[in-house]
Amino acid sequence: MMTFDVDNLTDMSDRLHQFEEYLRGCGLTEDDVFFSRLVGCELLTNAIRHCGSTARFCGGVDGSDIVISVSSEGAKAFCIRRNLPDILAENGRGLYIVNVVCDGNISLDGDAITAKIKINGTII
Repeated sequence: MMTFDVDNLTDMSDRLHQFEEYLRGCGLTEDDVFFSRLVGCELLTNAIRHCGSTARFCGGVDGSDIVISVSSEGAKAFCIRRNLPDILAENGRGLYIVNVVCDGNISLDGDAITAKIKINGTII
C-alpha cells in the first residue's frame, strides 16, 4: 500500500511515478500500471484543480484488484453523476475515463472516491 499527499500537479506526477514502480514490484503488467496511473492522475487532478486543496492518495493491490482512493478536504471534485458525460463532452471526461477503466467500480464515501481496477496480469 502506498499513501501520499500532494497539492500540485508536478509533485503529483513524481509521486505517481513512485506508485508505478511499486506496482511493477508487485509483478503487474505494463497495461495494469498504465491504467492505474491514468486513474490516479484523473482523480488527483480533479481534487487539486476543483477542490483547490491538498489531495491524499492511497493505492495498492487487494486480491485481483488495484484499489485507488483519493480524498480531499471537500468532495466537490468527486460528484459522481448517474449519467456520466460521454468522451466528447467538454467537462467530466476524467470521471468518464475512470468509470470505463474501472468497469463502473467507483464509489464515493464522504470526501473520498475509491476506484477498483481488475488486474489483468499476473501477481508475483
